[in-house]
Amino acid sequence: MRLFYLSLISIAVVLGASAFGTSVAGAGQVAVRPPANNAAIFADAVLAPNGVRRKPRLEGSVDGLDPAFDPPHPRENAFRLAQSSTSVATSGNPVVAPFKWTGLLTIPAPTKRYPNETVLCTAQFIKPNVLLTAGHCIKDLASNPTGPWPDPTKGTFLLQYQNRVGTSFSILCAATNPLWTLPSNFNSLTSAQQDAAQNAIMLHDFAMILVNGTSQTGAMPYALDWKGKYNFADRIGYPADILGDQIIQDAPGVVFFANAIPIGDLASPNLVIQWGPVTDATQGMSGGAWVANSSVNEGPGKNVLIAVTSFGPTVGSSSQPLYPGGTFASYLTAAEFNPLLAFVSNGCK
Repeated sequence: MRLFYLSLISIAVVLGASAFGTSVAGAGQVAVRPPANNAAIFADAVLAPNGVRRKPRLEGSVDGLDPAFDPPHPRENAFRLAQSSTSVATSGNPVVAPFKWTGLLTIPAPTKRYPNETVLCTAQFIKPNVLLTAGHCIKDLASNPTGPWPDPTKGTFLLQYQNRVGTSFSILCAATNPLWTLPSNFNSLTSAQQDAAQNAIMLHDFAMILVNGTSQTGAMPYALDWKGKYNFADRIGYPADILGDQIIQDAPGVVFFANAIPIGDLASPNLVIQWGPVTDATQGMSGGAWVANSSVNEGPGKNVLIAVTSFGPTVGSSSQPLYPGGTFASYLTAAEFNPLLAFVSNGCK
C-alpha cells in the first residue's frame, strides 16, 4: 500500500458555472464574473487508498464579490504559505513571455449535487491552434476512474487571462495521452491493484486541445526527451490560493527525476519533480507549463516548455503536502507526444 496519497493539483478548482459571464463562441476579449451567490466549490482532489477522490466541499466565494463585473481585488489573506511567509509566487505579466502563450481553461463539469460546477485548469499554446494541458483536466481519473467525464467541447480557453479578462477560444476537440487510462475492470481490482494502476498512469498525465482560432501571440517552444539538459524551471499557472486564480503566477524551482530520491512507489525515471519555496501554487496550476530558461526576452533556447503540472502527494486523507514545495509531472517523450499532437491537429481523427 502506498504511504501517501496523490493530490491532483487543480482539477482542483471547481466554480459555479454562473461565475462565467461570457459566450464561448469565437475569439475575443471577454470578462469572467466572480462566483454568483458566494457559491464557489473546490474539489479536494485527494485520492483515498481505493483511488476515489473525496467529494467536493463548499468553500464560499473565491473573493467575496457579487456576480456583477466589479473591479478586481484580492481576497483578504490571499497569500497563504505552508512555510516561509516570504516565499510567494511572482505575479506574471500576460503580455510578455512566457505568460503570453498561457491562459485559463474552463470546462463545465456538472454533477447531480453541484449542477453548475466548472473545472478550471491552466493550458498554453504549443501550436497556433493546439493547447497542451494535463490529462486529468480532461478526464479526472482520480475521482471518476471509468467515466463519464465532462465534455471538453463545451469548454472555453481564455488566452492571457488576467483579472477576469482574456481572449476566448472555443474547443473543437480534445484528447488525452492514450496511456492516460485505467483498466476497464478498475472497480473490481483490490486496493493495492488500484494504487498500482493510479501510480502507473501518473507517468502519462497530459492532453491536447484543438481550438477554433489561431493564437495571436504565437506558441510556446517545447522540448521532448530532454534528460540531462535542464535542472531548473518556472511553473506558471493560475493557483486558487494566490489572488483567487485571477493573476497568472510564476513559481521557480529545481528540477530532477523521481528516482533520485526515496519516494516509494513513485520513484520513476519518467516522473519529473519540481521543488521550490512556493508551497501554495497548487489548485488551478494543473496543465500549466514548466518553463526552462524563462525570460521576457525571447530567443533560441529561451522559454522552453519541458512539462506540465500534474500532481502532488499529500499526507493521509488531509491536504497537508507530504513534500512541501514538491510538484510532479510526466516526462514528455517524442514517442507519446508527437502522435497525440498529430491526432489532435487533424481534428482528433
